[in-house]
Amino acid sequence: MRYAIADIHGCCKTFKALIKKLEIKELDHLYLLGDYIDRGPDSKGVLDTIKELDCKCKVVALMGNHEDMWLSASIKTDYPTICDALWIQNGGQATLKSFLGIDPTLYLSDIGKLPKFIELDDFYIVHAEFDFSLPDPFGKAGEYSMLWGRGNPYHEKKPVICGHTSLPIEQIKKGLKTNKINIDNGCCYLNRIGQGHLLAYGLDDGRLYRQQNIEDPY
Repeated sequence: MRYAIADIHGCCKTFKALIKKLEIKELDHLYLLGDYIDRGPDSKGVLDTIKELDCKCKVVALMGNHEDMWLSASIKTDYPTICDALWIQNGGQATLKSFLGIDPTLYLSDIGKLPKFIELDDFYIVHAEFDFSLPDPFGKAGEYSMLWGRGNPYHEKKPVICGHTSLPIEQIKKGLKTNKINIDNGCCYLNRIGQGHLLAYGLDDGRLYRQQNIEDPY
């Protein structure tokens, strides 16, 4: 089986519970759509869990805009900068707390190597979206849209699986019948109606697998 999961946002207990529910096996493929860090209580734990899973099945992890913000903040020497402030305002403080007393250099090195998208025979997979108005939406010019984009129309025949913009569960279910499948249910947003679940999408069976947020209060 092949599964896609988006926008874990530091919710490590919830992530582990969803993986257990999926009963991941050695031949399964797990596509992770970015935003592993920030907002939730255990960003480091999520990154460690991804490494552990990579020894148990085939894992393809993409970069999200929150990893992009952390990378940008890590190379600044004049903190606080606008970029650093943006990261902190978007949950970066939670990531710093989860790494308290721990050098994140190796984690940042691994994050810097993450691809922005992947193309399968039957799907595109990306964190945010593609901007097909660009001459090469999959190249350097398209990276901003792949990490940060919202609202660009999608008319390609090959379906795209994405996250980045959290949606109520009913809207996500409707989207399964279209060529733009957004599976971000705002796992870290416990007080938003219709949200607060981590979802996995089965690429082979077209099903949604849901796990309610089970993190300790944060």
